[in-house]
Amino acid sequence: MTTVKRNESVRKAHTIAARKQIQTAIRRLRREMNLTQAELGKKLVTPVDQATISNWECGKSDLSACQLLDIMMIFGQPNFLSLLEQGAQGDLVDEKQSA
Repeated sequence: MTTVKRNESVRKAHTIAARKQIQTAIRRLRREMNLTQAELGKKLVTPVDQATISNWECGKSDLSACQLLDIMMIFGQPNFLSLLEQGAQGDLVDEKQSA
């Protein structure tokens, strides 16, 4: 990732993009593991219900840093940046498939 300037609009754009990538990555990795939203919710250290996972995946609510870390460990992701990079790659594949 490149260094982000202190420009508020640039930070906002990067934050929105990262949020979308996290949402996409959670959905994609959950499906790859053949987990339902309810099953993923039950696997968390502090379990959540199916609706919460759905809200995270569609962007209606945000997960905490601890919840994101827990999900990364469930999916076997080594770090946050790899999760974002995989989300970005998944977006490219989705765009190509829908074209």
